[in-house]
Amino acid sequence: MFNIEEIKDPSFLKDLNYKEKKQLAKEIREFLITKISKTGGHLSSNLGIVELEIALKSVFSYEDTLFLYDVGHQSYIHKIFTGRAKEFDKLRKIDGLSGYINKKESEYDIWESGHSSTTISAMTGLLLALGKDTNKRVISIIGDGSIVSGVAFEALNHLGRLKDYKPIIILNDNGMGISKNVGAMSKIFDQLRSKKLVIKSKRIINSITPTAISNFYHQIKRGVKGFFKIDNIFEDLGFNYYGPVDGNNLKAITKALKRIKNLNEPVVLHVITKKGLGYPYAEDDEVGNFHGVEPFNIATGKAVVKREENVYSFSEIVASSLLKLRRKEEFYVITPAMVVGAKLTDFQKEYKDYLIDVGIAEEHATILAAGLTIGGKKTVLLMYSTFSQRAFDFLLNDVARQDLPVIIGIDRAGVVGGDGATHEGVYDVAMFNLMPNVHVLMPKDEHDVISMFDFALHFNHPLVIRYPRSSIKANLESLEPKPFTLNWQIELKGNKGIVIAYGPIVNKLKEIIIDNNLDVYLINACVIKPIDIKMLEYINNLNLPCLFIEEVVENGSLYQVCLPYLKVKTTAINFKTDTILPFGDIKDVLDRYHFNEEEFLKRIKELYEA
Repeated sequence: MFNIEEIKDPSFLKDLNYKEKKQLAKEIREFLITKISKTGGHLSSNLGIVELEIALKSVFSYEDTLFLYDVGHQSYIHKIFTGRAKEFDKLRKIDGLSGYINKKESEYDIWESGHSSTTISAMTGLLLALGKDTNKRVISIIGDGSIVSGVAFEALNHLGRLKDYKPIIILNDNGMGISKNVGAMSKIFDQLRSKKLVIKSKRIINSITPTAISNFYHQIKRGVKGFFKIDNIFEDLGFNYYGPVDGNNLKAITKALKRIKNLNEPVVLHVITKKGLGYPYAEDDEVGNFHGVEPFNIATGKAVVKREENVYSFSEIVASSLLKLRRKEEFYVITPAMVVGAKLTDFQKEYKDYLIDVGIAEEHATILAAGLTIGGKKTVLLMYSTFSQRAFDFLLNDVARQDLPVIIGIDRAGVVGGDGATHEGVYDVAMFNLMPNVHVLMPKDEHDVISMFDFALHFNHPLVIRYPRSSIKANLESLEPKPFTLNWQIELKGNKGIVIAYGPIVNKLKEIIIDNNLDVYLINACVIKPIDIKMLEYINNLNLPCLFIEEVVENGSLYQVCLPYLKVKTTAINFKTDTILPFGDIKDVLDRYHFNEEEFLKRIKELYEA
């Protein structure tokens, strides 16, 4: 009935009846499942908000409304309604369609939200900039657990006081972040969903309460809630709370949106949606496997690309290593909503009380780790590289400055691929190089992983272990820690030059050097911070040209830190600091910046001529 790829804007929705909109919702889901099964992408979150998006674009127009998507990966239907459906064949591919909000793609992409929990703050700024008399409405669509972040609550605390403005916050509550939501806020939402009598009473009071005496009836409403022992944190913060509403019921959600459209006060509309609705495998997923997917077989829900035997991601290797080490000695593992992403489900099953998921709260996670450490407990804090940046101040002041032996696992270090610029892991080396007392390591293989974490458990300073979004062949069953020292390692010796690198790229460089009979040193700088001064003195004595190869930005890199100590000619392959890396398959992104085998071989051969 509908050609999804021909949709240019949502104006056609005004001419559709209820039955036709239901059919449109069905066809949008079929379109998403078909396209994402081929390209990969964020599936479940988008399947869950189809009716909400149809209702939003039916009630509010782009001409007089600014839509801010708090979790940008939840914007696929928004992209369809702004004429980008025909581009879905290149979703998350280089030079294709971004999986997040991207201002370069469309004038309707207002706020680039790669990280969560920022749109309420952005909305506050937009409203203040537009002024009290603006005809524009600003709507934040916030979901996938991002409301629990401290940033979101800081903004709610400010925005709720601005009574002369008309912000609308759509709380898309699907009970999930990547996986199940956690914490007290999750329990509050459970209460709000379940107390139907209170909800009905609140709707009646709202319907009969004139604006002029709303403060008087607010006390009545508080009394009703108090009787049933329900707290509503949004009303306490100054918002008029509506809901919860079934966000997958077109009639219900359309009616609710029409009701709040012309209100002249801060509003929170609490919408309940089913994450993954329309695709049984995603609907039944309570772990989070269908939150972000690789290409998959629609009939089976299984990944199209079969994993090679004994090939594991570094996330899996780290999780397996931590589980083995935990069986030998006690320590806590903290993660900010990344149990699934960090492959910690087995650890959680075996040591439930020692796995702490704090939700989307990297800042709290960092200070919590510091507190546990002060209390005498060994603590491992696991974060994605990109999200660790949110906790910069607390890593610097509460961990590094106090010289607390927190173990910090930095996942997704280096180029990350389809998630793009907001998720790149190329800045963490520069970040940690600024911090006192911090040691930074990077393993080249599974043996290094378990040995480094074992070393960290008995080390008395903050220690970072960074690892990439890539996979290697490994035997996890036989993994056992070996002695580890804070020294660089000579992998190969030669007479024409010196190559310095760290991480799994060391293995690839070793292959290139051996396969091409290159007469050079290969040094594994597995200890990125502090630098190995003795090895640098050794390099100076060799009097050979040096080449650093690092998958990070140049400023703050190991190359820059070492330059003042080196007396030999030194060059580097890295990313210029002002570079904003595009989204796309990791290989395509690396090729775009000549960070590949061909360039490595060319630059190593140039050492002969230096």
